Amino acid sequence: MNDQNKTIVLFNGQSQYNVLRFFIKDLAFSFKQLGFDVEIIDLLKSSWATELEKVLKEKNVFFFLSMNAMGVDLKVGDKPLYDYVNIPLFAFMVDHPMYHINRLNLGLKNLIVSCVDKTHISFLNRFLKGGYTKIFIPHGAPYPVPETLKSMKERNIDILFSGSFTNPDHFRNQWTSQGKHIAQLFDSIMERYLYSYGKTLINIAEDVFIENGIDIEYMNHYKFWHTLINVDKYIRHKRRFETILEISKIGARIELYGNGWENGLLSANSIKINSSINFEKTQEKMRNSKIVLNVLPNFIRGGHERIFTTMLNGAVSLTDKNLFLNEVFEDKKDILLYSFGQRLGDLLENLLNNEERLQAIADNGRKKVLEKHTWLTRAEKILETVNYHKYFTS
Repeated sequence: MNDQNKTIVLFNGQSQYNVLRFFIKDLAFSFKQLGFDVEIIDLLKSSWATELEKVLKEKNVFFFLSMNAMGVDLKVGDKPLYDYVNIPLFAFMVDHPMYHINRLNLGLKNLIVSCVDKTHISFLNRFLKGGYTKIFIPHGAPYPVPETLKSMKERNIDILFSGSFTNPDHFRNQWTSQGKHIAQLFDSIMERYLYSYGKTLINIAEDVFIENGIDIEYMNHYKFWHTLINVDKYIRHKRRFETILEISKIGARIELYGNGWENGLLSANSIKINSSINFEKTQEKMRNSKIVLNVLPNFIRGGHERIFTTMLNGAVSLTDKNLFLNEVFEDKKDILLYSFGQRLGDLLENLLNNEERLQAIADNGRKKVLEKHTWLTRAEKILETVNYHKYFTS
């Protein structure tokens, strides 16, 4: 029986703005385009166990797939489901693995973990146990793709940003409340990473530990990762706020969609704050936007869905640069890359007054995404990886 007669089982679960459920939907469509049978098991439904048992009895399951390793803890008796049935789980991680240490540290053998950043694989090799397969696969852009798009002249939103906001001090208080020494240690890590470009948060933390004569063995402890996650969140929200504040100086029309911004003290008349919207509605807004701002999480050598989705929907992606983006895109030709703290006023003002140039950047970016960065492309890489895993580990 060839691969195309086999069934791929996708697990659905809960996520912010339902974005991961849209990823599963796009992958399901992509796998079907590639000739596979697809079954989606919704882990939020009370009937999921019955549905899964039925699929296992009636279908020839090729592999399972979930986002962020949802369902990794399913068992038959005391044995992990995937080891028991000898069918791999493909855990497509959309976040840094440090957010899901407990899921990835269960000792499951028949596991494939994909990371959206190449440096995350180094993290897995160093800090987590298990001889499972690891592969770099970034997020993808929605598939199937929108066919008709507005031109720049027809778009009403100058700059769009979709994402929540929490006062960064909320996260910083988690470590400054632990006394002087802990406060100084993690402040040093945060301050050094805030304007960093080519080093991971973990590498910088290790540098600070070594420079201060602190035992790096502490980096294997739960409290270290718990605190580092708060450092990561502080930096992410600090960068969001400061970047939007910088952009607001040019007076362009900025539309924000997300929770928490009403408490962010953004008072510029050019900023319109709206409540959060789901992934589908975000794409509708992208199709009416000229530029879409993205502020990367802790990704040094990886790509984010928001960048690819922006380009696919015909808008120009404005995002903080990293080593991966520098390799696959060309700044000011098919993307706009910036460094945190950079003054963006002149660049954006000139571009918003030059719709022809904006259109050219958007067209170039969309072409590259259609060629290499849709969920269909990612589905093909997933299939390749599963075949390697089965061959070398069986």
